[in-house]
Amino acid sequence: MSNKFNANALTDYSRSYARRIAADFYHQHSTINGPQILSITPISQINLFVINTLAEKWRADAEKFRSHYFDFTNPEVEEALQNFMNVVSQHICVRREHFEPLLADATRRTIIMIFDPRAYFDEILRAQPEFTLTADAIKQITRYTKINQFVPKHIMQRMNGKPFVYVNQALGYLDEALTQRGHELEHYDKFVAQFSEKVPMDIAALLRSHVPDSIPAGPARSFFDTAIEPAVPPAPLLPVEAIPETTAPALPPQQETIAIEVPADEQPVPVLAEESASGGTMFLDKGDGGPKPIAPISQPSQLQTGGISQPSTAETSSVAVQSDADSSGVSSTLNDALRETTPAEPVTVAETFHRAPIESIARSISLNQKFRFINQLFNGNSSAYNQAIEEIDKLNNYGQALDLISYRYASQYMWDMSSDEVSELVEILKRRFS
Repeated sequence: MSNKFNANALTDYSRSYARRIAADFYHQHSTINGPQILSITPISQINLFVINTLAEKWRADAEKFRSHYFDFTNPEVEEALQNFMNVVSQHICVRREHFEPLLADATRRTIIMIFDPRAYFDEILRAQPEFTLTADAIKQITRYTKINQFVPKHIMQRMNGKPFVYVNQALGYLDEALTQRGHELEHYDKFVAQFSEKVPMDIAALLRSHVPDSIPAGPARSFFDTAIEPAVPPAPLLPVEAIPETTAPALPPQQETIAIEVPADEQPVPVLAEESASGGTMFLDKGDGGPKPIAPISQPSQLQTGGISQPSTAETSSVAVQSDADSSGVSSTLNDALRETTPAEPVTVAETFHRAPIESIARSISLNQKFRFINQLFNGNSSAYNQAIEEIDKLNNYGQALDLISYRYASQYMWDMSSDEVSELVEILKRRFS
């Protein structure tokens, strides 16, 4: 939950408000139905959240009808079950002891949406199963959002018809919406007045600090399909083509190298200078304790400029020495860091064996590595680990594997990208897709 709120005060107020609303209604009624829920409070967002919760329970109950002993894929069965559930949805009937907790939760969610929309939508997105936001999920979120509806609409537009996106991509779209149209966020004053008509709202007690004035048909159809009808067509968002899907990563300036040719009988062992701490980014190693570039040898030589020379077994070899021209450095994105290649070094027989191509990631991970990966990368969840390894093993190339772990798992489980476990996993991916 947003850290703007005093959690106890928020819970107490939500329960008090729900208790007052329920007491007023159930004084004259024993149960409440769908249309009555849609007008139970003067704040329509609360009412929609209650309907949303009932819709989720309705779909969950529909799944309970499915049995292993019957063919629920038969068209007649599917049609009959859908008609049955649609009829049921037209006859919502909730007693007070069941309705009041739903109303309290809807009130709490609405208050968070009003005072901290960024935290509300962030929590909704991060709660998506498998850390992926599907087209159906964002459609449902949009249907049941009344306050600041432009936010989920922007996310849906940016998905541009894709069946799903990873949650951290959706979070980027959320930031876009709030940056571009933050001035359209609805102000809390009018809602405070509406809440206070039933239960006075003390903002100073509710929030850790005061919020600033500027805040960046018939049974053939389901009741849940007809309850939400858009009143006024929303203003068009920015055209998709006006917003780049991705931003090209910044590239560090090309480094100048000097190749020095040395007679074969006086050649030193080929060494590739490590990148300095102030130069290009080193994958999983931000320290500056690496070996220093070797000094040029005082021998007659022929100088030439060009790319970094690779060690070879020819009669002459070149030693690449990086200049300090890019001492400022450029920070890389997560995906750039994962794609970074480590400097070439002499390879031993053991290293050659460990870098050999593999056919299965799961079978190449030692028991010790498996325990460390589960504990350090998947928060001790062995099922999540097994599912991730199985999914990665089915991919076609190294790029897809990097996208999956960077856009999904690294963000979902908040990996420390400088850890040994991440480094070992990336090396395994290289062997798997080499």
